[in-house]
Amino acid sequence: MSTGSGTNLTDPITRSEREEKHQEITSNKSDTDDDTNDTLEEQGLTITTTTNTRHLHLSRAEVIPRYNDLLQKVRKVVKLFKRLPTKYDMYLQKYVKEDTGKELSLIVDCRTSWNSLLAMIERFHKLKVCIDKALIDIGSDTTFSDLEWLKIKYLIESLQPFKLAVEAICRRDSTLLTAETTPKFILEKLVTQNTMLSAELSEALRVRIKERRTVVTGILTT
Repeated sequence: MSTGSGTNLTDPITRSEREEKHQEITSNKSDTDDDTNDTLEEQGLTITTTTNTRHLHLSRAEVIPRYNDLLQKVRKVVKLFKRLPTKYDMYLQKYVKEDTGKELSLIVDCRTSWNSLLAMIERFHKLKVCIDKALIDIGSDTTFSDLEWLKIKYLIESLQPFKLAVEAICRRDSTLLTAETTPKFILEKLVTQNTMLSAELSEALRVRIKERRTVVTGILTT
């Protein structure tokens, strides 16, 4: 989809390798976080927008509280493997290499980077078969049901449009028209997903936009 300003929000992502390296660097910065730092602000998602859409972002908060326990469970498993690499991660990497042909580390999200949550669950879901096998090998009581994996998948799909939108409005060539059309792009993507989560995020975004829009902003669409 084009925003009308020459910015394409759906360009194929051909830089996956570079993104993986960046995600792992970001992850390493957050490895020193203690479990006690996992505050309520880190456990869910809220949508914040302003009349300047460059400030559209996701922060960790209250919109999807029923995902809190699942996200905490994901973080617990990620930290288990990352903090004890010799003891546990070798089991995981054995399966990762068999499946992907290379090592791929899990990613810990951090409070200073909203999109690190998406990076964490994208990598986690990508390695779901390997994680399930490794958890069995190390004798962990933690398991993920098919429903939990499905919820993670839905969460990824619902957050990806926000990632594309933020990338678009942060480009040097973005304009007021980009800012005006980007929320519409997000809403369209969420509607097509047709899940309970996407419906909730869509409604939350509509409310936030309505709260922050002024009569003046309507001039942009006339």
